[in-house]
Amino acid sequence: MKDKQILLLGSSGFVGKNLYEYLNNRSYSIDSPRHCELDVLSEIDVLKYLRKKQYDVVINALDRNGKENNYFESRLRMFQNLAIHSDLYGKMIYFGSGAEYGRELPVCSIGENEINRVIPSDTYGFCLQQMNECARKSENIYNFRLFGIFGKYELWNQRFISNAICKAMLGYPITIHQDRYMDYLYIDDLCKIVEWAINNTPKFHDYNAVSGKVYSLYELAETVNHVMHTDVPIYVAKDGYFAEYTANNNRILNEITDFEIENIEVSIDKLAKWYMNNKEKIDREKLLYQ
Repeated sequence: MKDKQILLLGSSGFVGKNLYEYLNNRSYSIDSPRHCELDVLSEIDVLKYLRKKQYDVVINALDRNGKENNYFESRLRMFQNLAIHSDLYGKMIYFGSGAEYGRELPVCSIGENEINRVIPSDTYGFCLQQMNECARKSENIYNFRLFGIFGKYELWNQRFISNAICKAMLGYPITIHQDRYMDYLYIDDLCKIVEWAINNTPKFHDYNAVSGKVYSLYELAETVNHVMHTDVPIYVAKDGYFAEYTANNNRILNEITDFEIENIEVSIDKLAKWYMNNKEKIDREKLLYQ
């Protein structure tokens, strides 16, 4: 199956970069054009590029800054420019978000059948929910919906697990604004899910790509200390718990029958070792004030 032709978009981002490394190491044939080679915001450019080669799979790992004033238009336009020409490739895989469920309501072990329970009030969630509706009506577009995702190349100064690892590594306290129950999936597990989707025809057009495990941020901070053999303080600024953000992954486990989510201690240990080997990437001062 590795003779499939893959177009990977967004290979400079966190998810895309990890996917490129994983699939390239497994000898897949991958084209990963940069923005100067393909402007996905231009339908004409997308059409010309897709006509050059018959791709079996398009992996859409593109994103935009959610704080941009035109976020909705940019994110949706990139998706639609690919979706409208879905007859020119075998299938498209892209990555949605738990925000599609509408975070103004509780998001606790939520299942895919609840996706239209409410129209999300925020632009980000509304945009991605509309993309999911398009995927569900399509013949060959598949949404793998992310909640908490962690791994190398993520924004270590913003993302909790990487931030906690880097602080413990440098002897800084781990800080939590407010505790929260979350579902975190390691990037390597996502890569395995994507490889399955490349080589199979999923029964559904959207899946919660989650671990199915629930952890509090405080528990994760303790796990970081345990795995790294450190004992840095863990400070929580605000009492109580922020809204839970977890999902059910039965749909995906029922299809990928030989798939097992890696133990989170093992995943955190792998990531910690990566940071230990890449200390020069960490800005100590920037880390201290995040």
